[in-house]
Amino acid sequence: MKESCRIKLEELSGALVAADPADLQALGSLHLFFTEIGGLWTGPAASEVSSLCVMAQGLLEKIIMAESADIATDFGFVSQIATLLQALICDERDPGELVFPPGFHGLGSSPSMGGGGQDGMEEDVADADPSLTADFVRESKEHLDAADVLLMTLESEPGNMEAVNAVFRGFHTIKGVAGFLGFKTIQGFAHETENLLDLARMGKVTLDSAMLDIVFAAVDMLKKRIHWVERNGGTAFPEDQSADMRAVQRKVKAAADGSPIKEDAPALPPAKAGMRLGEILVESGTVPEYAIGDALRAQADTGTNAPLGEVLVKQAAASAREVTLALRSQKQANEGGQPAAVKETVKVEADRLDRLLDAIGELVIAESMIFQSPELKGRKSPALTQQMVMLDKITRELQKMGTSLRMVPIRPVFQKMARLVRDLSRKAGKEVEFICSGDETELDKTVVDKIGDPLIHMVRNSVDHGIEADQALRIEAGKPVQAKVILRAFQKGGNVCIQIQDDGKGLNREAILRKARERGLLKDDGAALPDQEVWRFIFEAGFSTAAQVTEISGRGVGMDVVRRNIEELRGRIDIESRAGEGTTFSIWLPLSLAIIDGMIVRVGRQRFVFPTLSILRIVPLLEEDLRSVAGRGELLLLQDELIPIFDLDGFVPDQDRVPHGGAGRKLAVIVETGNRKAGLLVDELLGQQQVVIKGLGETLKQIPGLSGGAILSDGTVGIILDTDGLMNSLRAVTAAN
Repeated sequence: MKESCRIKLEELSGALVAADPADLQALGSLHLFFTEIGGLWTGPAASEVSSLCVMAQGLLEKIIMAESADIATDFGFVSQIATLLQALICDERDPGELVFPPGFHGLGSSPSMGGGGQDGMEEDVADADPSLTADFVRESKEHLDAADVLLMTLESEPGNMEAVNAVFRGFHTIKGVAGFLGFKTIQGFAHETENLLDLARMGKVTLDSAMLDIVFAAVDMLKKRIHWVERNGGTAFPEDQSADMRAVQRKVKAAADGSPIKEDAPALPPAKAGMRLGEILVESGTVPEYAIGDALRAQADTGTNAPLGEVLVKQAAASAREVTLALRSQKQANEGGQPAAVKETVKVEADRLDRLLDAIGELVIAESMIFQSPELKGRKSPALTQQMVMLDKITRELQKMGTSLRMVPIRPVFQKMARLVRDLSRKAGKEVEFICSGDETELDKTVVDKIGDPLIHMVRNSVDHGIEADQALRIEAGKPVQAKVILRAFQKGGNVCIQIQDDGKGLNREAILRKARERGLLKDDGAALPDQEVWRFIFEAGFSTAAQVTEISGRGVGMDVVRRNIEELRGRIDIESRAGEGTTFSIWLPLSLAIIDGMIVRVGRQRFVFPTLSILRIVPLLEEDLRSVAGRGELLLLQDELIPIFDLDGFVPDQDRVPHGGAGRKLAVIVETGNRKAGLLVDELLGQQQVVIKGLGETLKQIPGLSGGAILSDGTVGIILDTDGLMNSLRAVTAAN
């Protein structure tokens, strides 16, 4: 972190020397430098560094907006701030040793946060620059007014992290400028509130109603203090108001420390279910009826989508606190006026749950067989048809509920990865930021239990192989010194995707091809191979391009295990990599391992089931669309794209084959896995059906491309195809021939 800031400071110094105060683009670049330095530095004197950066940004903004009375003086102050930052960050000077130029009102004695005075409250200076103070008051009012609106948003949307971040940034800015101008009381108070909001940003505290009341109280108190500064400068705050400010600060600190919070906000009279916000405010006597009408007319006149509460606050017809209490009353009324009851849970043995799901699966099969029964198909009874439709609806709902019983969030696995990245980065001597998202995504419990080991291997590789060992290489490539490893999960269709992404050096195509040739995996130089085919070599057993073995990785074991484990879960891995930019591994997994939506086809007399999600389209096979290309076999021309086609005849037992062979196939099922497409030739499309996956015997289990069996609605057995394994197997056979 220190190295990053040092480099930024060197760049800033060079930019300052070359900058012309009349060049707006250069001033904008300087503004960005100060923003980055203030955000990066978390070492000693972090508060002072932040204050200096905020002050420099303010001076540059005045120059850019043509509001500076003396551009030369203000720009000189910006240069002096850069010098002070050098002393604090590079030389690690104590803030108390800093010498400020004449006429420059800065940190001087550098008061520490919360030091001196009762409850850490100190008297403010009385000689702050009037023009800078006026700017501070104006900007602080804007931040606090915005905080009111954002806190009202959080009352109705507790999980809105953008609102939390925006409120945090407002208090952070107020703290920094207040510290720079010497308003130590405001600085300390804003610092405590900022700490509480920072905990909310990190998810360590929840901004529930009680917590929001405390933040509202902090906003209101800070408004009073800013108003006092506006009218009286840095003169002493009245003792009664200072006591109130200390009391609010104690509450803020206690909330941040995790102490129990007592809700002392005055409650409005109970609202009735269905009442609108305006009705609640009028009935409680908070806002007169005409004010509601004025606000509604303002909404209509301006065509704004702003909520009514926000309009009322902007028109000063109600305070943000009053609107929030009304929103809270409305929410309680619509929820029945009672706090949400704690959901009861029952622990059930996993074996019992599995038996229940097996029984539901058998029910689905039996119901499908009844639907396809010739005896029922011949009956034309509307009443019977209606009852069968109802049976189908109930069966599907029961199946859906049964499947959901095994769904658990992936959060515990992701939390382990956070600790793993921290330990690995320290051991490897690399600065790595771990970013996690989508950990609330749910998967089948079996998948969650088995996905941990593959993720560990892949995260190890990202940190050890993906991230550059030499920080100078990252700087040379224009990247921040601190690398990023991102772990995310999201649902798409009937699958869940888990991505491991790094911003490192990317996969080395030439090194992978060289290793593949050494191991005899390539017959030529591989120059014609697409990247996706090259990347798949890393999943070969014992394959490694690492120059040396480390404690973390490099022995060539791990990625083959990853592929095998993912395929056992009926999943697949896609790789995207760009040299110098990083690599993304995408693991695609089914939501459930018990039941899938399948498309049933016939090849000869054998039935096959394609997972519906792997099918792009099904097209008739016409002679004029077929092409033969040397070295690539037979291809299908589809929408100006040549797609390789394969016959499934090799998966059909001899007794079930038909005499016409591949030439008589009528349809091509176009499937996609990763970035690869292929057409699989079939005789007939029999329809779509939800099928219960049954395990194959030991003999069939070893055949690539087959993932299971299913009892179809007519009682026959269908083979469920694994399109990824099937394509790999068919391509290998074609290449060998």
